[in-house]
Amino acid sequence: MIRTVRSLLPDSARPRLGAYAAASVVSVVLRAVGAVLFVPLLSALFGAAPSDALVWVAALTVATVLGWAVDAFAARLGFALGFGMLDNAQRTVAERISRIRLTWFTADNTATARQAIAATGPDLVGLFIYLFTPLLSALLLPVAIGLALLPVAWPLGVAALLGTPILLAAMWASARLSRRADRAASDANAAVTERILEFARTQSALRAARRADSARSLAGDALQAQHSSVLRLVLMQVPGQILFSIAAQLALVLLAGTTVVLAARGGIDAPQAVALIVVIVRYLEPMTVLATLSPALESTLAVIERIRTVLDAPVDGHGPGTSEATTAPHIEFRGVSFGYGDTQVLHDLDLVIEAGSSTAIVGPSGSGKSTVLALIAGLHAPDAGSILVDGVDASSLDAETRRRLVSAVFQETALVDGTIDDNVRVGDPEAPAHAVEGALRAARADGIAARLGRGKVGERGAALSGGERQRVSIARALVKRAPILLIDEATSALDTENEAAVVDALHSASDRTRVVVAHRYASIAGCDRVVFLDGGRVVEQGGVDELRRAGGRFAAFWREQGESGAWRLRASRSEA
Repeated sequence: MIRTVRSLLPDSARPRLGAYAAASVVSVVLRAVGAVLFVPLLSALFGAAPSDALVWVAALTVATVLGWAVDAFAARLGFALGFGMLDNAQRTVAERISRIRLTWFTADNTATARQAIAATGPDLVGLFIYLFTPLLSALLLPVAIGLALLPVAWPLGVAALLGTPILLAAMWASARLSRRADRAASDANAAVTERILEFARTQSALRAARRADSARSLAGDALQAQHSSVLRLVLMQVPGQILFSIAAQLALVLLAGTTVVLAARGGIDAPQAVALIVVIVRYLEPMTVLATLSPALESTLAVIERIRTVLDAPVDGHGPGTSEATTAPHIEFRGVSFGYGDTQVLHDLDLVIEAGSSTAIVGPSGSGKSTVLALIAGLHAPDAGSILVDGVDASSLDAETRRRLVSAVFQETALVDGTIDDNVRVGDPEAPAHAVEGALRAARADGIAARLGRGKVGERGAALSGGERQRVSIARALVKRAPILLIDEATSALDTENEAAVVDALHSASDRTRVVVAHRYASIAGCDRVVFLDGGRVVEQGGVDELRRAGGRFAAFWREQGESGAWRLRASRSEA
């Protein structure tokens, strides 16, 4: 945990960490001294010269005032460290997520990332003040009191020092008993979060299917699992609490018994014995605080562990190179293999895409078409083989250079809850107004922009139809002047007229190397070359007319498209 906390602190704040730790230790020492000063104070007050107690009152006052000053200094440092960590952690986690290999984002890891982002808030700001400060005090104060007791009543000091590791061991055992159940509860909480989000996102489909009852959905199952895990967590905490309570009571009996024995043998007088009983209570008090901090500590450890999981996630191994294409580049796949988990998608793929050409990738579902585009875009790295851009291995390019190479439209449209202009400028935030307007016209999205004006498109583009979302995504890709343009079923939701116009705009971008995944006539017919994939391998490739005459897989595919395009709905004779 300490390593993660240090890594989340900005470099400028790290020197303060040592000052904070030193101030916390000094604060503990002053409180221990203040507690033990009660012994000579009470002894003098009830002795032959009560006026001597004034000296000890003065000493106690100085220790208390110094303690307040040190605590205020430590609190200021703690808040500064907390806010510094918050700012740096948000940037660090966000930056890391932008570089993590996409195959890492399984359902569980996505939930972990979401929780890690959510944790970079008040939890981190108060980490030092509300957790580390009381935790350090609870751990060190009993030891400091034990050491301070040695010159006053050494048997009691030895007993206090011996009792500290026993109490801490009981605390550790108590935490260990509940840790597994706490982890199960955390996993259940993550699962229920994902299921509830899924339940909310799929309301239209669930209601249409009359499955909107949460109790009978996967969200209901996740809620039930969470209930069971929380109950198990509570039950597992009971034995640990009993164990710690027994250890604390034994420590009280040991220390009180030692004090009584010392008083009975004349080693200390009655006022000293009373004062030592007060010190014993002060000695045990941090242990109670530690017990109450245990759940918060476990929760914080879980938060830090999630953040650490995100920071340790694998990133794509882009190299340090910055060489990049400024004109339409030549792209080559050499023996490329790639899979998602245990599912192999591409197998030793060799493919050449000529500079400035338009290439259609065609094939059945699951053949690897979209994966080819994702690899060119740098969203994934090949498991084997290499991808060359103008003869340069793409893996040798740094991430920013790789991003500048490619503009893409994928099947899943990703819109932000902003204006049309905001969404188009995601492609190029510095694009001039005339470039944005030109991209909107080319994508047939200028009418959408005129209708909405400065109005927002809604979360994930909810205010737009599927075809409108696609057109905005296409405009975003066109406004980014990248030398490679990737299009994945970009016109599937468009009507015939808009599809023809958008396809013309895409194919007219002859200053770019275009790779199109498509199933429809209009998107394929204008391409210079067709690559037919099946099972992650190239089955056929060539010009559209050439492959149609060859009578192979593409010809059959083209025939099927023609037959389905000729379908018409007719009225029955009885209705005519």
